[in-house]
Amino acid sequence: MAITNTFLVAFVAHHSIIGGQSFLSPHPVPSIVKRHHQFSSTLRDIVESSDNDNNERIEFQLESAKSEFNDGSQQQQRLDTTTTTTQQQYNNYPEVTPQADKLGRSADPQISRVPPNNSNPQPPLVSSTQEWKNLQRHAAETIQPSHLRDMIQDPTRCDAMYAEHDGVYLDYSRQQATLETMDLLFDLAEKQELTQRIQGMFNGEKINFTEDRAVLHTALRAGKDEIGTVFVDDLDAIKEVHDVLDQIKKFTEAFRSGQITGSTGKRMRNIVSVGIGGSYLGPEFLHEVLKTEAEGINSSLGYDLRFLANVDPVDVERTCADLDPEETLIIIVSKTFTTAETMLNARTMRQWLWDFMGDDIDVVRKHVVACSSVSATERVKAFGIDTENYFFRFWDWVGGRYSVCGAA
Repeated sequence: MAITNTFLVAFVAHHSIIGGQSFLSPHPVPSIVKRHHQFSSTLRDIVESSDNDNNERIEFQLESAKSEFNDGSQQQQRLDTTTTTTQQQYNNYPEVTPQADKLGRSADPQISRVPPNNSNPQPPLVSSTQEWKNLQRHAAETIQPSHLRDMIQDPTRCDAMYAEHDGVYLDYSRQQATLETMDLLFDLAEKQELTQRIQGMFNGEKINFTEDRAVLHTALRAGKDEIGTVFVDDLDAIKEVHDVLDQIKKFTEAFRSGQITGSTGKRMRNIVSVGIGGSYLGPEFLHEVLKTEAEGINSSLGYDLRFLANVDPVDVERTCADLDPEETLIIIVSKTFTTAETMLNARTMRQWLWDFMGDDIDVVRKHVVACSSVSATERVKAFGIDTENYFFRFWDWVGGRYSVCGAA
């Protein structure tokens, strides 16, 4: 609890939030990062203000335009009813007064075409709470007139504004905030039930409300002793994770021992990882760390790992240079198996294998593996990959940037 609150405080103490220029979502994301809710009305873009000097002309054009829709009093009544109903549905938007645009067209029928969406009414904005207003007042009266160089002269303040856990030391005393700021931020966090929402994420609740998904990268790091504690749609999330990790261990041990060979029977010693974004940066980050670590150096002797993220043909040629296709394994990392850059490079590498060993289906089944979401299983199979043995799955509740903790 203390560490979670401290990390929240360290972030939201940043001047851009204290200044009251953004909104803190009532739905927190895993790293307690705020979301900038842009509460702007599409209706405001529909209607343009008319020129005051041309009121008479506009009124005349408005009457002319209405005649197109007014075949009788019944038609006009329908338009008035539709407009009233639509305005009631959008009572959370800024008020918009229907009027004619510069072409004299009535705004009523345009507004009525905006589809209603009342299926998921949004809670009040955090900026409407008293705790937020207290922060705004504090920012204006205390923070803005102050300078950080004066704040850091206070030893009591500096001694209090840090956190330490598991070898990580966080010093947030260099943020333009005071101990009173911290108290006000804690008040806001409690008002928004932040602790309960964090716990909801850990429990598998679908806090990703835009896609109706759970956010369970935390399950990728959970131990086997936690199996049976987190479920998503009746699926034991932690058990799923460890089933895949056991599958990977079995595969990699067979690969290193030479039990897994290429289509020509040669032992494979080269690995090319094809991915982009989080599917590329995470694995490469670990590679950079381990290749300078003693055990990593010894374990990688005789093997060559390369990464292909750029769609530039020169980069493809550079990646494949001096590699023997008969001794090369291609790993395609894509959550959806539809990412344009990744799939272009994946097809290029598949063709590279076919050019040297023929376009036999067995070439792909023995030289290409996939790390992808279970929802992409059919696309993985259509590519020619052996989904029984060479497909390492992850799930829609894991973002690509976290996949390095799982199959990738």
